[in-house]
Amino acid sequence: MKIRKLYGIGVGPGDPELLTLKACRILKEVDMIVAPRSSEKKRSLALLTIEGLIKERENLLIVVEPVFPMTKDREKLELYWRKAREEVLEKGKGCETMAFVTLGDPSMYSTFYRFFDIFKDAVDEIEVIPGVTSFSACSSIAKVPLAEGNEIVSIIPEANDKSTKVVDKSDTLIFLKPKNIERIRKQVGKGRAILGIKIGFEDQKLVLGNLDAIEVPNQYLVTLIVKKEEKEK
Repeated sequence: MKIRKLYGIGVGPGDPELLTLKACRILKEVDMIVAPRSSEKKRSLALLTIEGLIKERENLLIVVEPVFPMTKDREKLELYWRKAREEVLEKGKGCETMAFVTLGDPSMYSTFYRFFDIFKDAVDEIEVIPGVTSFSACSSIAKVPLAEGNEIVSIIPEANDKSTKVVDKSDTLIFLKPKNIERIRKQVGKGRAILGIKIGFEDQKLVLGNLDAIEVPNQYLVTLIVKKEEKEK
C-alpha cells in the first residue's frame, strides 16, 4: 500500500465550529481518516468532534480508530504503534489520501508526528493543517488575553525542577493536564487563574479565580492558565 498524501489535521479543542475551513474541505475529500483513541473502551474525541461533518459526506470513507494508550512504557507503546500500522495498512488498501486527526494542533504534544514516523515509508507527500489549541479557546471564552506587549508566555507540560526557571521568567503560564497543583502553586505563587475543563465539548467548564483558591481535577482534558501578578514577575 502506498498513500499519495497524508494530512495531519488539528480539529481544535472539541467544538466543531472551531474547525478551519481547510480542515473541513480536506476531511470531506480524503479516502481514509485515522482517529486515535486512548483505550479500547473509549471513542476517539477527535473523531467525535468531526462526526457531524463526516455524516455530510457523499463519497465512501474508511475510518480507523487505533489505540494509542497514555503510557510512558516504551515497549507497550511500540507494540500499539505496530498494531496501528498493520490495521491502517490492511483497512486502507486502495486509499490514496489519508487524514490523521488530533485534538488541538498537530504540532502541540500530538501523536501525529510519531504516527508519520512509522508511516513515512508508505507516504509520498505530507501536509499539516493547524488547529485551535485548548489554551486559545480558554483565553477566548474567559475574555482574558494570553499576552500583551512584550509579555512572555510559557507552555509547561509538567511542573518539575526543569520548569522552575521557566516560571520565573514568564508572565503567563500554561499548564497542560496539570497533575501536581501544590507544586504549581509553590512555583508560581499568587496569580489569576483560568481553568478550562473539557473546553469545546458540550459539558465544558470554565473557572476563573486566584490560583490558591481553585480546585484542579486530575483528568485528561484540563488546561490551567496562570497570569502572574506584577509583583510575582
